[in-house]
Amino acid sequence: LGGGYAGVLTAKKLAKRFKKDDNIKITLIDKNRYHTMLTELHEVAANRVEEDSIRISLRRIFAGRKVEVVTDAISKIDYEAQTLQGELAVYSYDYLVVASGSQPAFFGIPGAAEYTYKLWSYNDAMRLKAHTTKVFEAAMNETDPVNKRRLLTFYVSGAGFTGVEMAGELAEWCESLCEQFEIEREEVRIIEVDMLDRVVPVLTPKLSIKAQRRLEKMGVTVILKAAIQAIGPGYIEYKKDDKIIRDETATVIWTAGTEGAQIAKDSSGVKQVGRGRIAADPYLRAEGYDNVFLVGDSMFYK
Repeated sequence: LGGGYAGVLTAKKLAKRFKKDDNIKITLIDKNRYHTMLTELHEVAANRVEEDSIRISLRRIFAGRKVEVVTDAISKIDYEAQTLQGELAVYSYDYLVVASGSQPAFFGIPGAAEYTYKLWSYNDAMRLKAHTTKVFEAAMNETDPVNKRRLLTFYVSGAGFTGVEMAGELAEWCESLCEQFEIEREEVRIIEVDMLDRVVPVLTPKLSIKAQRRLEKMGVTVILKAAIQAIGPGYIEYKKDDKIIRDETATVIWTAGTEGAQIAKDSSGVKQVGRGRIAADPYLRAEGYDNVFLVGDSMFYK
């Protein structure tokens, strides 16, 4: 269940392992007909590469392999009956690999889900790319300096890998957008904001400092140790040094973390931990089930 990185690799490995065994049937189910290269969404969103470069047909991936690809949106997993409930049909299984991935986490922040541009799917990347071009075009003919400043203010919430990559790509694309729409680069504000005390904390402190300096050299303002309080139509509020700051903006890009996909969060009968992920044993099985395996962002294991 799931055509992301983990689901595709698992299906390919199984197909290779059981290539000559006609008793084995492998089915991969995903709501999309294509695999999306999630780690490269920022490159499409900021117009570095064409959209087709991150979208790969699942049927093309499995052409010549003993894997049936089914396009359906699964809404419920019944672990006792060993079935998956889809919009088009009900699918039974002997063994299930849950590779349903993750979705953006909003941590209860008011307006975060409604008023931000996410970066977690092919459609998200395309939507953000179109929006960015649109606000630059609008700013070109805007005579009100306050509204022009709002249009040309971009916030990236989250200073992990995705947020830093997105801010960097946007800063690079900004150069050509400014030239295209006759806007001075100094008029464009790109702000990276996070509660973290350094960017990309999985790196060493030395590399984090280097990454932040690189962003700042590209014209990105980095605001750390700041907690977002609310996001609304045309504004963002965050708390920095016990002071609430409200800024007008037409674009807040949300890259502040993930949680388990909805299908995993809605699953009953399995133990959930760590933001909607399913607890796994040392063999990556769902606790209590010998025939349900967890891979990728669906699983939680220590």
